[in-house]
Amino acid sequence: MKFKKMKKNIVAIICITYTLITLTIFFQSKLKEDTIYFITGFHKDIFGPDKSGFFNLANVLKERGYNTKVTGSYRIRDLKNAKYIIVFDNHPRKLRRIKKLPKNKLVLFVWEPPCIMPYNHDKKYLKHFSKVFTFRDDLIDNKKYFKFHYPRAKAVIKNEIPFDNKKFCSLIISNKSSTHLSEIYTERKKAIIFFEEYAPQDFDLYGWGWNKDEFKSYRGTSIDKIDTLKNYKFSICFENSIDIKGYITEKIFDSFQAGTVPIYLGADNITDYIPENCFIDKRKFNSYSELYIYLKTMSKEEYLTYLENIKDFLNNDKSKVFKKDHLVQTFLQALNIK
Repeated sequence: MKFKKMKKNIVAIICITYTLITLTIFFQSKLKEDTIYFITGFHKDIFGPDKSGFFNLANVLKERGYNTKVTGSYRIRDLKNAKYIIVFDNHPRKLRRIKKLPKNKLVLFVWEPPCIMPYNHDKKYLKHFSKVFTFRDDLIDNKKYFKFHYPRAKAVIKNEIPFDNKKFCSLIISNKSSTHLSEIYTERKKAIIFFEEYAPQDFDLYGWGWNKDEFKSYRGTSIDKIDTLKNYKFSICFENSIDIKGYITEKIFDSFQAGTVPIYLGADNITDYIPENCFIDKRKFNSYSELYIYLKTMSKEEYLTYLENIKDFLNNDKSKVFKKDHLVQTFLQALNIK
């Protein structure tokens, strides 16, 4: 009798424990179905402590009934019941774990170009995602591959420096290198070398990774890029990769905001998005000598016309795709959220 009673107690305990575990898993799953996870890779905590970072996206999603959680390190079982899993430029070493997640919930946003993260442009990697949002126009089919734009278009600063008080030309960029065929880091260095040799009085270099011993034009890092750029008439704005359709980053828009005329090299279809009268296209010049002569002989009236064209562009509908509201709508589209 005693043994039978003990056996019944053990069975009851097991049943209660099983029920409690089942209920816990059930309620946790329900909670996770309302949670959108962001695997941010190199971007770390994109939202910040008050969730206002990254264009207030976390708060926008909260208004629509969804929680957000940023995770750089994660357990597979924690994510299987998530509503969606948004991946930013993830490192390939994490692909083995990502492959185990439900494909229908996986959405990739490709921020970096091939010369920085080539695997983000490899279809063997991209096949593991249900949707891929990319800047690359040549991939867009609006079925699996969708377009997104860097959200950096802002109005020109109010405290513009007068033409006669501006210095000539600057370049603000980190010193990088790559062996990828699309890289144009070497082209940036060609521009620096030209100006240092033929027009040292007309050029200043800023950014991380340079040194004064090798580059005499180096003026240190820039604490506030816009505040530095505004002091120059022209700024060299070369993307990280060349001839990638639709790859237009913050570089040209930072110059616009600072009231500086950009010298641009990058996307070969740049004029599909930005009027050619807003920037100086490096491709139109056979040499840096030819470019320098054009810049140096530009009249004040012609220069101010460039700035007026920039302001017109930033104020019209064509620039809207490069603004933060459009990126938020792109995310909502990715998540099928209205």
